[in-house]
Amino acid sequence: MALAAEHHDLLDRFRLSGRNHPYLAFTLNSICDRDCAFCKPRCMPDYGHKDKTLSVPQYAQIARTAGSWGVRKAHCSGGEPTLRKDVLGVIGSLAQGLGDGAQIGMTSHGNFRKGLSVKDFAEAGLTYLNLSLHSLDPGRSTEIMGGGDPQVTLDAVREALALGLKVKINCVLMRSYVQDAFAVASLARSLPVAVRLIELQNIGPAKEMFDAEFIPEAEVRALLSDWFTGAGEVSRAGLGVRSPGRYLQPEGWAGSIGFISNSSCATCSDANRIKITPSGVARPCILHNRDIQLPPHVEAGTLDDAFAHLFTAMLERNGNPAWGGFHYVDYDLRWDRMERPQGAPVFLPVIGTGDGGGCAVRQATHGADQ
Repeated sequence: MALAAEHHDLLDRFRLSGRNHPYLAFTLNSICDRDCAFCKPRCMPDYGHKDKTLSVPQYAQIARTAGSWGVRKAHCSGGEPTLRKDVLGVIGSLAQGLGDGAQIGMTSHGNFRKGLSVKDFAEAGLTYLNLSLHSLDPGRSTEIMGGGDPQVTLDAVREALALGLKVKINCVLMRSYVQDAFAVASLARSLPVAVRLIELQNIGPAKEMFDAEFIPEAEVRALLSDWFTGAGEVSRAGLGVRSPGRYLQPEGWAGSIGFISNSSCATCSDANRIKITPSGVARPCILHNRDIQLPPHVEAGTLDDAFAHLFTAMLERNGNPAWGGFHYVDYDLRWDRMERPQGAPVFLPVIGTGDGGGCAVRQATHGADQ
């Protein structure tokens, strides 16, 4: 279906803004069969499905409309997305809807639901896989994640690479387990993977452990200075990564190491994620209240109007002084009914981290949009 003239004008404005083109970040569910120390989903008051989740045909229709707006990437996460019985149908509908050349990704702990394999996801249309791995030691991995087998996750890594999928490994940095994180990062010596070292965030269950366990990117870089001396930078485009951050490839390594530092030096000036919750609430920014319900637009055939709203909201972040281009915390977007900012300023704390490794760190006040 062709876009209306005003929608073409909006896309032209978006291109001229220089912003990264948006991608769709679907949270498929909120449930998980792990109990990670920094996440503990079952402790959340709104844990589980409280509203009807999107169906495979609804995902397909959203993807088709997104494709007409030039969107070529969709990412699925959870919870643990492989616990959804229709997860392969969801992946297939997104791949077909966005069309040839689309990037379809998924984040998982790698211990898939019985009967599922990496091959199944690749055949459904998956092109890249993000796997959570916080320690290679089974006992310490269980301490962190509350279960699972890191060897099974490593098997998934190797199978995905053999099938031609791009692979990223997500590892949360905690002071008590920093050597475990370095062991995970060292996988990139011999495997062509991007290991992402993720700063702990002062949100949710992690609040209780944050003061003791937070270790900033700048300190980690100093500890790994031998690795990074003379390291080459890998382009985010080459990795299929569109989020802020630098990826470095130590000399002689097959893979790379990157940082996701939402506590010490995050910037949202080029963020391009449109988050979509399990029930179909689309959120163009975690820090304003321009959420929009997609199912009524699916039913009415007015998804183009919804995407016009989303693209406009992302454009106007550039000119809104309340943003200033920075954010320091991430709202947990897995639950549809968690409280969202409604017309009141959101005061965000700054984490004191010295020089921040070259990142700008300052106090910020983020106001909810009108």
